[in-house]
Amino acid sequence: MASIQPLQSIPRFLLPRGPNLLRPHPRLLLRHTTGPRHASTPAKSLSAEFLRRRAAQQAQQPKTPPVIPQPDKYRPPSHSARKPNRDLENRIYGAPLSEEDKKRMATKKYPNMMSPKGTFSHWFLNNRFIHTWITMGILVTLAGAAWYLDFMEKTIYRDLVPSRKDFLHHPLESSRRFIEVYKMHMAYLSQLYTQQRLKKAEDVEKRKQYRLERQREAEERGEEYVVDPRYYIGEDGVRRRRVKKWLGIWE
Repeated sequence: MASIQPLQSIPRFLLPRGPNLLRPHPRLLLRHTTGPRHASTPAKSLSAEFLRRRAAQQAQQPKTPPVIPQPDKYRPPSHSARKPNRDLENRIYGAPLSEEDKKRMATKKYPNMMSPKGTFSHWFLNNRFIHTWITMGILVTLAGAAWYLDFMEKTIYRDLVPSRKDFLHHPLESSRRFIEVYKMHMAYLSQLYTQQRLKKAEDVEKRKQYRLERQREAEERGEEYVVDPRYYIGEDGVRRRRVKKWLGIWE
């Protein structure tokens, strides 16, 4: 009778495909074959000579803690726990800097820091006149662009305004033509506003004549013309309702 071979010796492709319990896992086999190892357990690879040297070193070590020798002078730490005293004259440890070192450090470009004095970048970044000129130039350009777009949208003479090519090829003639168109536009606006004011004045006069006519009709009938106290007549002749004011400001 043939003996049954263990699972380790059977090839894997000959095992039946079933649940995982029938398949031997290499990690489980390794875990069962090798026992747990503790820190106190000496490694098998350590030789007897190494163990002897370690025992000799442990025997030679003194039981009392080592004593640090007294330093010959005080040497301040580079990174102390306390904040440095700002009142000290010598704030930098070490030998004082020479004039050559100061000049070299003043003109040296350090990464991620401001440019040193005497360079073009330092002059450009610290010049107020240049920053004021750039800021005012941007503001004036934006204001001019907004005014031009508003003018081109509201004017009725946009067809008479010279094009960009005309400004490029004939700047003086195009500027004169643009000024004339702008004057025509302002004259048109003045005429329009004058007509609006005249119309408002005419409406005020008509409302006034209408109230006088009603008063005359009431007097002819022998009745008293009573004005409603809830309303008042404004400067433009419009009848409005009286609203209570708070502190004489809000209605």
